[in-house]
Amino acid sequence: FNISRKQEMIQGFFSRKVNRRIAEIVVDDNLVEAYMSNGIDLPFLKSGAVCFLREVDNNNRRTSYDLFSVYDKDTLVCVDSKEPLIIAEMWCREKYNHDGDSLAYLYPDVKYMKLHGRTKTNKDVIIQVMGTSLKHDRLAYLPEIPSRSLIEKLENLIYQKRIGMDTRLMIVVCRDDVDGFFANDEVDSDFAELMEFAFDSEIPIDILRCSVSDNGMRADRIISNMNGI
Repeated sequence: FNISRKQEMIQGFFSRKVNRRIAEIVVDDNLVEAYMSNGIDLPFLKSGAVCFLREVDNNNRRTSYDLFSVYDKDTLVCVDSKEPLIIAEMWCREKYNHDGDSLAYLYPDVKYMKLHGRTKTNKDVIIQVMGTSLKHDRLAYLPEIPSRSLIEKLENLIYQKRIGMDTRLMIVVCRDDVDGFFANDEVDSDFAELMEFAFDSEIPIDILRCSVSDNGMRADRIISNMNGI
């Protein structure tokens, strides 16, 4: 699978968070600002960490850089929250479009994909996409903090299943040093319970691991699959 939005990036060193969405990065002894699409306090966003910036051409923004990836010890981790949906779309296009007659439609505003009539029952397929760059030992996890947004995504997916839609869940892991996934019930027991309910409701769940380089992120392989896509 190809690298998503392959682009030469700028290497720097993470300095500090100015606020929830802006970070200061040292590039060639100069201090520049970068936008952080993932605003939570990731544990590996530490002063001096090697990171990579993607240049963005947008005059309406405060900064012309996105913070794309950061090293967590020896592992480069993507922290751009836009990438998981792009990777999921590429994965599904590769999987479903090889015969030339199927297409994955992307709805970035609601962060799920809809495949038109691509199953044996010829039903539309709703694929809810979530991304994570978090890990404990060799397991990725969600969430880091209580998340109403993640709960609403699961609630919507379960509702779509209840009314007869073919629903799937894909969790895109933005690092390659994990072997599985768990729901962090110590932080958000409601999310963990909904994940268990989704599994019990026979909603297929795929955990898609990715590898990250200094010019983008690519899908690696499914590391956990429960009747997955």
